[in-house]
Amino acid sequence: MTWITWRRYRVRIISLGLYVVALIVFMVLTQHAFQNAAVVCSRLHVDINQGDYCNAASLAKSHGSLVETAIALLPFFIGLVLGTPLVANEFERKTNRLAWSQGVTRTRWLVRTWLTLAIPTVVVMSLFALIVQWWATHIVTSISSGGGLIEPAQMRISGVAPIALALLLLTLGMLIGIIVRRFFSPYATSVVAFFVVMGVMPTLVLSSLAAKIVVPTSPYGITKLPNALRSRPWFISSGYRRIPGFHVGTHARSVSAVIQYCSNTANWMKYNNIGKGYPACMLAHGLQVISIYQPASHYWILQWREAGLYVAATGVLLSLSIWSIRRWSA
Repeated sequence: MTWITWRRYRVRIISLGLYVVALIVFMVLTQHAFQNAAVVCSRLHVDINQGDYCNAASLAKSHGSLVETAIALLPFFIGLVLGTPLVANEFERKTNRLAWSQGVTRTRWLVRTWLTLAIPTVVVMSLFALIVQWWATHIVTSISSGGGLIEPAQMRISGVAPIALALLLLTLGMLIGIIVRRFFSPYATSVVAFFVVMGVMPTLVLSSLAAKIVVPTSPYGITKLPNALRSRPWFISSGYRRIPGFHVGTHARSVSAVIQYCSNTANWMKYNNIGKGYPACMLAHGLQVISIYQPASHYWILQWREAGLYVAATGVLLSLSIWSIRRWSA
C-alpha cells in the first residue's frame, strides 16, 4: 500500500518537499536579515520597530511577513494536494472497485489509504514545527518591542496546532472527495472549506480557549497592566462593562443605552463638574472601559487546546468518511 501510494503521489509529495525546503532556506535568510537589521538600526540609534526610520528593518519585516504567510499556507497545500484527490482519484479511475473485489472491506481500505499519508504528514510537520519554532522565537527576540509568540500571526505558524491542522485539512479534503465523487470539482470545494476552517479558528475560537484577563482602562487613556501582562500579551479587544460593585437600579439604562446617551455631546456639560464630559458621564452611570488580553503564559495552553480541537474534528471527519464509503454504491 505504501509503495502504491508513493507511485501515485510521488510528484505531489516531491513538490511539497521542495516547498518545505525552500521555506527553510528563506527562514534562515530572513533570520539573518533580522539580526543584521538589529545591528544596522542600533548604529543609527533607531528602534528596529521603526521601519520608517530604518530601511533594513522595514525590508526584513516585509520578507518575514511573506515567510509567515508561506508557512501558514503549508497545511492548506497538504490538504489540497494530498487530501482532496486521495479518494476522489480512486473513484474517478474506478480503482476502488478492484480493491473492494479482493476481499478488502471498505473500512479497512479507507483507513489504510488515509494512514499512508496521515502518518508521514504528522511526522514531517512535527519536524518542520521544530524549525518554525526556532525561527519564530529568533524573529521575536530580534525585535526589541514587538509582539510575542502569543500573537495571532505567530500562533498560526508555531507550536503544535499547525501539525494537527494539517491532519485535519488532509482528512477534510478526503471527505470532500468522497462526497463530491468527481476529480476536478472537489478542489474548488476544498479551497472554500479550508479557508473557512483556517479563518474561523484564529479569529472567533482561539482567543476563547483559555481564560482572558480583563483590564479596566482609565477614562483618560492610562492603563496599568497587571504583572501577568508584563511580557507582550495578546490584545484581543476593548469594550465596556458595569463597574464591579456599582449599584444598578431597576430603571437603569442598558450598557448600549448609556453609551449612546453619553456619546451625545449635548449631555456632556451636565457632568463637567465631576470631570471631563464623556468619561464622567460613563462613570456616573457605572460603566468603565476595559481591554481584554491573553497573557503570554497562555501560549502553550492555547496551542494544545487548539490542537486538541483539530484532532477531535479529524476523528469526526474520518468517521463520516467511513460512514459515507460504507453507504456508497460502487
